[in-house]
Amino acid sequence: MDSQNNEGRGALRSKLIKAGVGLVLLVIIWIIQPFTYENIDAGNVGIKINLYGSDRGVDNITIVTGRVWYNTWTTKIIEFPTFTQSVDYEPFVVTTRDAAEFQVDPKLNYHINSAMVPQIYRQYRKSLSEIEQQFMRNTIYDAYRIVANSFTSDSVMSNREKFEDKIQVLLTKNLGKDGFVYDQLTSAISPPASLRRMIDEKNASIQARLKAENEAKQAIAEATVSKAKAEGEAAALLVRARAEAEANRLRQQSLTPLLVQQLVIEKWDGKLPQYGTVPQFFKNITQ
Repeated sequence: MDSQNNEGRGALRSKLIKAGVGLVLLVIIWIIQPFTYENIDAGNVGIKINLYGSDRGVDNITIVTGRVWYNTWTTKIIEFPTFTQSVDYEPFVVTTRDAAEFQVDPKLNYHINSAMVPQIYRQYRKSLSEIEQQFMRNTIYDAYRIVANSFTSDSVMSNREKFEDKIQVLLTKNLGKDGFVYDQLTSAISPPASLRRMIDEKNASIQARLKAENEAKQAIAEATVSKAKAEGEAAALLVRARAEAEANRLRQQSLTPLLVQQLVIEKWDGKLPQYGTVPQFFKNITQ
């Protein structure tokens, strides 16, 4: 009986050991198994690269989207965003034709041509952030360097729009051929300190000249108004004087001897005028 019990317990122990080993093996297999999946989000493009086989390497790249299952031992998935990217670069210095040094602080907005993602990976074999800080930064620097070398320091400041248009043309061409679509470039261009002082002095001189011209125009306008006012007052005085003279003339013409005699009689108070007051007497009766 004891012998049978021992055999039963041994068989059970053996089964438990086998079950435990099997479970451990399943866990190990689950951990090390190579199959997994990648979700390619909207606004992104994934590329599937075969690492083994006769068609391995970057020559066999497939564009994938959505949920992609793959073997991590034999396949690699790399994801590139195709929505607009914004990169703020560190400032750098470029030299104009007359050896003036301008500091440029560029900020680039761009997006990737999704159809050219395989070509981008074949050519650079780097992540997008590495491409931005290496190839794309060098492309931006070269564009500024080439264009700045065709301008003088004065013409850069006075023809800013033309300067930036040439930068845009170069970047559109040089980035576009590798699958990077130019959207917008914001560049803060700072002239050297000496040129900045010259510009400030020139602006101050222009402001002073404009102020003097405005003051001169205002003085001329005020003088014109004063002259017109004086001429108007003089004309009014002349009109009044002429009117008064004409009235006196008419009064004198109307003073006939008979009328004078009648006026004397009407205004005489019965007293004879004293010596020296006769002219005033006649003046009173003629008014």
